Amino acid sequence: MAMTFFGTQSDIAQVWQWLFDVPEMRLFEGYSRPDKPNRWFDSWDTVSRYVDDGGWTLTAWPQSVGGRPRIERITFTPETQRELGGKGRTVLLSPANIRVNRNNDQMGCLADSSITCWTEKGARGRSIFPEEFLDEVDWVKLRSIVSKIQRQITKASPAKLRACPIMPDAFEKLQAGEIRIWNWGEASSFPSPLITMT
Repeated sequence: MAMTFFGTQSDIAQVWQWLFDVPEMRLFEGYSRPDKPNRWFDSWDTVSRYVDDGGWTLTAWPQSVGGRPRIERITFTPETQRELGGKGRTVLLSPANIRVNRNNDQMGCLADSSITCWTEKGARGRSIFPEEFLDEVDWVKLRSIVSKIQRQITKASPAKLRACPIMPDAFEKLQAGEIRIWNWGEASSFPSPLITMT
């Protein structure tokens, strides 16, 4: 289950806040720092600082849907150990994890972002998770939670590029000529026939 949209760092922080505000939602560091445990975030201030500092591994898990994240240990190669100053890291994996991914800027333009999670069909057909782990997840509830966040993104977005919402801060900067949007192969400025108001 995925939705593509355009958002600045400020917009992405808003999406994370919507996720944080969901009852029984837990936010954590999906990939730990070298030789450190994964951090769990219990206040919006700590989440906000993590996002502002470019924390790219932030992950959401709605406790109420089941599928508690399990630890996978990764051992670094000798070269990576020297580079990162640690022996390895841990990853917290669950079929019920929700991610907000922000692509790097492309050719000086704001690239697309996405909110993603597994669907039951996708997880059973393509994931690495064992069946008993997948059976723990309330898939209907997970879909409902993610769909609500997707609706919030759409509702908050004043415009879209093709079918992809452009969130408020991104659109304000686009209108002001401060940024362009990466249209999968070319830069889009405002106005553009591909950008419509919602």
